[in-house]
Amino acid sequence: MMRKILRHAAMLSGVFIFTVPALAADAERGKIVAEVRCMPCHHLDQASKSVGPTLKGIYNRAPTITGVPFKRWDDAALDAWLSGPRKIKPNSSMTVPPIAKRDREDLIAYFKRDEKSD
Repeated sequence: MMRKILRHAAMLSGVFIFTVPALAADAERGKIVAEVRCMPCHHLDQASKSVGPTLKGIYNRAPTITGVPFKRWDDAALDAWLSGPRKIKPNSSMTVPPIAKRDREDLIAYFKRDEKSD
């Protein structure tokens, strides 16, 4: 009986020791990702256009492009779009190399923070 209890205790302690918490999205890192990945075509801090629409205040804003199935740019919409714009809108002029999941999460955190600072 004691051996069984010790074995279960050892198994449970291993679960707690080796459980790695998920990293929270990092808005500061997202700003850097945005500067590198988005700024070649988008402005991040002004209302003027570059190649694509401004990203200033994009979070919770209605899309300015036609043909997308989103009413507003929330977490799910931004993640889907950043995962592959042409999967959402096949004739999109936005061509972007794949963006890693962590980078997308950090971008969205940055866009959220930007929305709250307006």
